[in-house]
Amino acid sequence: MTKWKYRRPRVAYLSGGGSGIGLGIALALLNEGTSVAIFDLLLADDVYQRLRQACTAPDQSVAWYPVDVTDPLAMDAVMAQAQTRQGSADLAFNCAGLMRNGVFTELSFETFTQVINVNLIGSRNFAASALKYLSSQGHLVFMASLAGIVGSYTQSAYAASKFGVVGLAEVLRAEQKLCGIDVSVVCPGEIQTPLLDYERQHGSPVTRSLNAVAGVLTVDQAVTAILRGIQRRQFMITPGFKARVIRALARKCTSLQRWIVDRNLAKSLRGNGAVLND
Repeated sequence: MTKWKYRRPRVAYLSGGGSGIGLGIALALLNEGTSVAIFDLLLADDVYQRLRQACTAPDQSVAWYPVDVTDPLAMDAVMAQAQTRQGSADLAFNCAGLMRNGVFTELSFETFTQVINVNLIGSRNFAASALKYLSSQGHLVFMASLAGIVGSYTQSAYAASKFGVVGLAEVLRAEQKLCGIDVSVVCPGEIQTPLLDYERQHGSPVTRSLNAVAGVLTVDQAVTAILRGIQRRQFMITPGFKARVIRALARKCTSLQRWIVDRNLAKSLRGNGAVLND
């Protein structure tokens, strides 16, 4: 069992728990004995059954509340239901996210705003609702990305949304500390999830080459590191040694980091039959 800084969460509110990192975190929390409320548009029957079977204590519960994180009124309504049904949250983790990449000049307004609405506005809606139902010494966690610290090729919408999430977390960290609530933001590199599978199928090989510098983690590796950071109440959690090095460079040695990006971009473009203009 993991040792928590304060106490093991009795109840966790989790968005995006139907797949990827959200599902991995839900299973890890259930293994800790935590009851989990999942907020997601869809939850496959076999996944729901797997989550129920993961309960380890007789007083545990897992429940799914269908909701679109971009709808603030709907988020308020389902969180009120979760609070009535399962109790106030000790941990609230917004994992719901969307990635749609493309060169900015070829990315439609509709796609750009869709990514912003899910990743940034969705984070706002989740936080605004969850803060009403967080218990004393509660913990609010946002899923951002290394792309929220370092901009990458074809990721204008995704990076803009995730930079926004990091900024939101920075402000709420200060504001909520006065209320006894801790805030964290998770900024990983690439993780082998359905989101990454989609990017591999539809994205640019140049983006893939650039992002490979930070390495790719399995879901299990990422979940273990993220859960460790959550239990310690770290503000910025970045699983993976290479990703942490890139994060440190981007925040402390910005000119060096941009030089490295430019060099890798030129190399990647040449390798894919294109030329970078000077």
